[in-house]
Amino acid sequence: MSKYSIKSKLGDLMKSPKARAVLEKYLPGISKDPQLKKGFKMSLKFIAKIPGSGFPKEKLPDIDADLQAIVEDEEELSSTASGDDIESTSSPPSYISTLSSPENPMKRLEGKVVVLTGASAGLGKQISIRLGQEGAKLAICARRVEKLMKTAELCEAEGAEVFAERCDVSVYKDLKKFIDKTVNHFGTIDVLINNANFEADRKLFLDQDIEMLDKAFHTGVYAHWHLMKLCYPHMKGKSSSIINFCSGTYQVGLELYASYAADKGAIRALSMVVAREWGADGIRVNTISPVAITDTIVDKLTPEYSEWVKEQMKDNAMQRVGDPYTDIAPVVVFLASDESRWITGQNINVDGGQRETIHI
Repeated sequence: MSKYSIKSKLGDLMKSPKARAVLEKYLPGISKDPQLKKGFKMSLKFIAKIPGSGFPKEKLPDIDADLQAIVEDEEELSSTASGDDIESTSSPPSYISTLSSPENPMKRLEGKVVVLTGASAGLGKQISIRLGQEGAKLAICARRVEKLMKTAELCEAEGAEVFAERCDVSVYKDLKKFIDKTVNHFGTIDVLINNANFEADRKLFLDQDIEMLDKAFHTGVYAHWHLMKLCYPHMKGKSSSIINFCSGTYQVGLELYASYAADKGAIRALSMVVAREWGADGIRVNTISPVAITDTIVDKLTPEYSEWVKEQMKDNAMQRVGDPYTDIAPVVVFLASDESRWITGQNINVDGGQRETIHI
């Protein structure tokens, strides 16, 4: 019985001259595809299910039959074991992808009251911890109370004073209550970080209905709109900062993300307008477009798809996956601090130099 089928990992198929020949028969040029190594840990069967992959599903039965018919002798197996004629898929050196956290934060946010949404997990959780280490007083919110309180505990362990409140950012009355309670608790607001995010479904534009767009906008640009107005009276007249989260998806028009990209593009446009209008009030407004692997991404994906996503996210100038705490959070701290007092209206791509967004 053959060791190969459409359920085999693509990397294993490419190591075999006979299996590689089968793939070339049905998918000419696949062995020379520069994007190929991103799917080495995935099976052909799985790749065919990925929306937008362009994989001809109708060829799967014939490919499977030919792969299962392969019988390799010992000489062929030993020659391919050395990796002949196949590009290495090893990860970058450990010193590139392993970064240490700061042992002595500079307390650049000492005494500043920071409002941050979507703090229960992912970027929001890691950013909250980093802000706490920098001396910020934190007002954090999320829909999932149990996870939110866990974030609060981690921040308090770093010495931060924390006010945590359940809040659905798509509901205006929740936002108003959250800001009112924050001001009652801390007396003011110095920094607003709009991190809460719409989780996009990967679908073609024709398959996305208006409900998806409504969800994206109510969680995204509408929430930003409301929160900036609610915080304005407490931020004007001093050195204050608003940090809104965008994405490279809207900059490059990434397919399958119509509603998500439309929301992020609207957030960027709104941020630029508000930066111009509120600069005289001492309020800076900037956006960041981050790329990093988070627990929310990993937890919601199958192991096979998760590995593919990680490989995709390494396609940048730094050739590694971004980390929320060591790569994204420091930029947020900088924009929240007075060190960025002469920066407003800007978007910063915190993405390791993605091929599509890097400008030379």
